Amino acid sequence: MSDKINIPRVVIAALKGGAGKTLLTLGMVAALRKRGLNTSVFKKGPDYIDSGWLGMAAGDDCYNLDAYLFDQNVVRSSFVRRSAGKDAAVIEGNRGLFDGVDSAGSFSTAEMAKLLEAPVILIVDATKMTRTAAAMVLGCKLLDPKLDLAGVILNRVAGARHDTVLRQAIEEGASVPVIGSVNKLPMENFPQRHLGLLPLYEHPQAMEFVDEAARIVENSIDLDRVISIAQSAGEFAVADADGVSGQSTSESPVRIGVLKDSAFQFYYPENLEALRENGAELVFISALAEKEIPDLDGLYIGGGFPETHAEILAKNMVFKKSLKEAVDSGLPVYAECGGLMYLSRTLQIDGSVYPMVGVFPVDSVLERKPQGHGYIQVEVVEHNSFYPKGTVLTGHEFHYSYVTGLDRPGASYAFRILRGHGMDGARDGICYKNALGTYLHIHALGHPLWAKGIVERARGHLTWSL
Repeated sequence: MSDKINIPRVVIAALKGGAGKTLLTLGMVAALRKRGLNTSVFKKGPDYIDSGWLGMAAGDDCYNLDAYLFDQNVVRSSFVRRSAGKDAAVIEGNRGLFDGVDSAGSFSTAEMAKLLEAPVILIVDATKMTRTAAAMVLGCKLLDPKLDLAGVILNRVAGARHDTVLRQAIEEGASVPVIGSVNKLPMENFPQRHLGLLPLYEHPQAMEFVDEAARIVENSIDLDRVISIAQSAGEFAVADADGVSGQSTSESPVRIGVLKDSAFQFYYPENLEALRENGAELVFISALAEKEIPDLDGLYIGGGFPETHAEILAKNMVFKKSLKEAVDSGLPVYAECGGLMYLSRTLQIDGSVYPMVGVFPVDSVLERKPQGHGYIQVEVVEHNSFYPKGTVLTGHEFHYSYVTGLDRPGASYAFRILRGHGMDGARDGICYKNALGTYLHIHALGHPLWAKGIVERARGHLTWSL
């Protein structure tokens, strides 16, 4: 049995990565907010940086939708839960419209749009191109007629004449309306790093950046047409389970610390919610500013860019010492990617060596090229503090570092790599006492066991204190 709900919604896609999709999407979201619309925002696929910017633009959390990491019904349920009662929902796609894990484009932005029954606005990077743009838009229509391709936004347009030729070619040749045209922008105004936009926490003028993006959109894109396209989406079928929040517990809460600062900033809102729903009281702390770790029952360290803060992290000796002593005393710690690097012995960057916490007997080395990138799947094959043996975990990895000294004594490895790279293509999940470090990023909607395991381990450690 199911009901239907009216959720105005639109997917913002592009022909390729790097087409300016995130900048224009956050500009649209910020411009809609300035009009007084309460908009829910989503990022398709595994992503932290774009999500942070979109959340700032919306004045709320941005959530991830990924049918590879979690079931389609969970995707729909999460979408309804976050969007019901909002004026509109905006979903930013990733990579190119049809790019997925295989030649069929499985789990692509196009497939996500169809799953959510949402119209698509396609951003076209018009650099050095005129009528060919029409061929590309028409190709998208013909490749999947079930896709509702409702509008085109031109980006990086060279001038008025270029705009006129592009509009005529696309609207006459592909029969898709052009609802916006953005001129080439000076990229120095929009600083980037290897993962895309500079992370929100590190941008010196983040709100000014969002305001500038909104101004660009207001001057270049027909927002009324964007709203009209979102409102053209049909009623959304809601299954009985859709929109139901996660289970909560009546047990007394446990204090789970979360390292959250400009060095460690990669956290899915759903993961933090899952910890709370399983009985955690979250305590946000900074490895850059705190002098000692507070009284905790467990600690979660997410990913980020410890390499850009290596000197400060290394110099905070008191905090590192207190954390190492806590782990030695049995504190449960779950560390992902940047967290793994922080808990290693040293972080090595271009010949410079920075002492880290020293929980794990390995060293992290930063390279200039990705060492692991994409979806990853592991099997739990050894004892650890958070997952039972035999569990298969699916997540993602994106790291420019690798670890050395994997065969040193003093640590074990809980995961066997089934897909992806992990630490060396064969193993991941380094363990020491109740601490686990991994390059694997887990999404809680795909693995409810993740939050439950952290909280249960912390609950068994309620007597710990410094």
